Amino acid sequence: MPIRLSLLFSLGLMTALTPFAIDMYLPSVPAIAADIGTTVELTQLSISVYLGVFAVAHLLLGPLSDVLGRRPTVLGGTALFVLANLACILSPSLGWLLAARALQGLGGAAVAVTIPALVRDLFTKNDYARVMGLIMMVMAVAPLIAPTIGSAIVVFAQWRWVFVALTAIALAAGTLFHLRVPETLPQGRRHAFAVGGILRNYRALLVHRAGLGYLLTGAFSFAGMIVFITTSPAVYMALHRISPQWFGVLFGANILAAVVANGVNAHLVRRLGADRLLRVGLGVQSAATAVLLGLGLWALADPSQPPLWLIVASVIAYVSMLGLVPNNAMAGYMAYFPDLAGTASALAGALRFGLGALGGAMASVPSGVGAAPLLLGMAGCGGLALSCYLGLCCRTGSPPLPIRPL
Repeated sequence: MPIRLSLLFSLGLMTALTPFAIDMYLPSVPAIAADIGTTVELTQLSISVYLGVFAVAHLLLGPLSDVLGRRPTVLGGTALFVLANLACILSPSLGWLLAARALQGLGGAAVAVTIPALVRDLFTKNDYARVMGLIMMVMAVAPLIAPTIGSAIVVFAQWRWVFVALTAIALAAGTLFHLRVPETLPQGRRHAFAVGGILRNYRALLVHRAGLGYLLTGAFSFAGMIVFITTSPAVYMALHRISPQWFGVLFGANILAAVVANGVNAHLVRRLGADRLLRVGLGVQSAATAVLLGLGLWALADPSQPPLWLIVASVIAYVSMLGLVPNNAMAGYMAYFPDLAGTASALAGALRFGLGALGGAMASVPSGVGAAPLLLGMAGCGGLALSCYLGLCCRTGSPPLPIRPL
């Protein structure tokens, strides 16, 4: 079907809710810690809590979108996201904030898990990669501008106004989606809600060797960015004394690099194919991974730490390839499951953000080793992404037939 600009913008803005919820929040982490009487490291756990709930919720909400349809799932999740923002505004303590962020993650998951399935309802493999890439370019405006908005709020107002801004963005996104995006899953293709059938479908996805290879490749690659997002406030602002304003600039440089790569990917994918561009992205990301590993070992051995410019450059090199790796890996994965799009998208989101939340939480715990958790955490994710591609995708023979619902 033709790619309408209104569709791309609506889906991109909905997909941007979680990046806004994470990236706009980052510059306020030190201010939140001081206001509610806790440490920066413990406050960073609110990012991992959001992502952990976000990941686990995918497993239920993805199949639910195959039962209820795409629109009810997205709009219901948006309403829950708005309510959770109001709870965040009222947070008097770390416990309250963590609970509110968990609820926010649940609402964000309902939106995020449904968008790839909605696009799969409408487009085939290479067109899917192209459309998702274009949606990601619209969505990428969020992490590009969110830290700057968050920094301005922290400088000129209290951190709670971050969640007021998030509420306004979610209401605007939900209204636009309601007006511009039709239901894409007809009644005849919806599934009955049966726990046994859902579990059997998940098993079918997990034992599909090539599909699992694509899935883990994209998930581990993306998890490296979550490690960076979770640990960057401590490394950039606490360790290297970067102001919130400059933190927003340096963080945005990563997103800008990924946007440029995403644009190149969207332009070339129909001519070169998703698999070839995936290999290019993995090659560049693997080179960045080697540099990150070296810098991480330097950080462990030398209390003076690697200079900030080296950290920034290596992180940008890694994150820029998120414009090529996750979307093309997702296109390869989703191509096998046209009749399980919601469930397949759910498993992808759960693994992607679950691994990211786990990596981010593990990297937040160590103290006294400077930038090592950020650098080694990202290097580990990059190494695992390459290993999964080489071990599962490249060693699979002729692709199996698409999996049907059980």
